[in-house]
Amino acid sequence: MRMLKCYLANDREGHFVTAGEAMSTPGQIWSCASCGCRLVLHAGMHEDPWFEHDQQTVAHNVLMNCAHLDPEVKAEARHNKLRSIIRGMDAPVMSLAWYCVWCGEHYQGVKSCPRCLTGIFSTEEANWQMNYCCNTLPG
Repeated sequence: MRMLKCYLANDREGHFVTAGEAMSTPGQIWSCASCGCRLVLHAGMHEDPWFEHDQQTVAHNVLMNCAHLDPEVKAEARHNKLRSIIRGMDAPVMSLAWYCVWCGEHYQGVKSCPRCLTGIFSTEEANWQMNYCCNTLPG
């Protein structure tokens, strides 16, 4: 999993410490200010020091909610979840039978009543039949 470099951490007392400040106090335990997992301090040869997440000691779902997770990983996870949701959906069924409640016309094809020349008052034939055949007035 790709994590971004951290430059700010919490010490044991919960105080914020920059990676530069942490260099002067070796042997401390650092934690991520976002997810709380353990961080490892790195001294850069040609760059500023940084903290890295110790990915071996933290659950995957904790890292997935961390602010330092690479945004591309989050986007990929969202896309995968969306794909799995879409795969589980029923395929849409196109209705070709209509009933215009305005003029009482039953028709086939495109949702545009041949009598009133609009589809705004049309409902699917199956819905009309269900309501017409199954609803009875009390009495």
